[in-house]
Amino acid sequence: MPRLYALVLSGGAGTRLWPLSRQGRPKQFLELTGSRTMLQETVDRVADFIPNERIFVVAPPEHRALIHEQLPELRADHLVIEPYPRGNAAAIGLAMAVLHGFDPEAVVAVLPADHLIQKRDAFRSVLIAATAAAEQGRLVTLGIEPTRADGGLGYIHAGAVLAVDAPVPVREVLRFIEKPAVPEAERMIAAGGHYWNAGIFVWRVATILALYRQFLPKTAAALDLLGAAAGSERYETVLSEVWEQTDRTTIDYGIVEKATDRAVVPADIGWEDIGSWSRLADVVASSGSWAQAEQYAVEAPGNFVWAPGKAVALIGVSDLIVVDTADVLLITTRDRAEEVRTVVDRLRREERPDLL
Repeated sequence: MPRLYALVLSGGAGTRLWPLSRQGRPKQFLELTGSRTMLQETVDRVADFIPNERIFVVAPPEHRALIHEQLPELRADHLVIEPYPRGNAAAIGLAMAVLHGFDPEAVVAVLPADHLIQKRDAFRSVLIAATAAAEQGRLVTLGIEPTRADGGLGYIHAGAVLAVDAPVPVREVLRFIEKPAVPEAERMIAAGGHYWNAGIFVWRVATILALYRQFLPKTAAALDLLGAAAGSERYETVLSEVWEQTDRTTIDYGIVEKATDRAVVPADIGWEDIGSWSRLADVVASSGSWAQAEQYAVEAPGNFVWAPGKAVALIGVSDLIVVDTADVLLITTRDRAEEVRTVVDRLRREERPDLL
């Protein structure tokens, strides 16, 4: 894959994993599933076939030091800084403009920093297929083989297999379905040909920049000004001036769902979006109770406890999420773990940055 680059998306606050995930160190910088952080794992899984000089990261300025601490091999000019959040379409567009300056013929895999992918060999084969389709001018996304009817994820309805010389099939995209109700998700899975939308994309940098001009012209105009200033002392000034002019939207809504030449690579890669405590609990504990430290469970199935350095005793309780940090103790149930966002919202209203 001589033209394949990687762009790691390292934005977001990870509020659904509060209180462990905080503004100063959100979930992609945490060791949630092993001895490496999620950001490090994202880079590790492509480092065998994408050399360091073709790996880029886009992130907000407050995480610059953390990224260089966790990825010391990352070149300084390969860290793209978005001044403040305006949706990932602006952040990705900014990174695409930078990448175009390095290699106008590049094919880029856009990889969120907070995903778990357990089957690395399969992931590589899927990326090879996606790269082959992207070289034909298509926008390619990975479609995850669904393991459950999940109403919290977007879906892709796949059509016919395309004529792409690749190790795994590549299919056309018929439509995107955004977070359906569970009964509809069950029907789609039973019908076949429907996949979770992982938010992992592969495309030619020239192709996506042309689509910015077509569908997000304000963002494209800002990117043109930034491209002209790239490498000069004016770049930071121009960035601060034009960033507010970018469209505040996502790449899915802004471009991918409107484009025509789209493809999906069905992918059985052991994928999970660690987006909440209940999802993390499902990943680390397939049965019984789980604790990050020593535990004693008596008739206490299905619990998840994060309490580093403490012995944990569970008696007669089930399906709890307990997260113990230095300044916050969270106790909830698995089925209400998503509601941690309501506490985060309240802390914002009450201006409690010390707890955020």
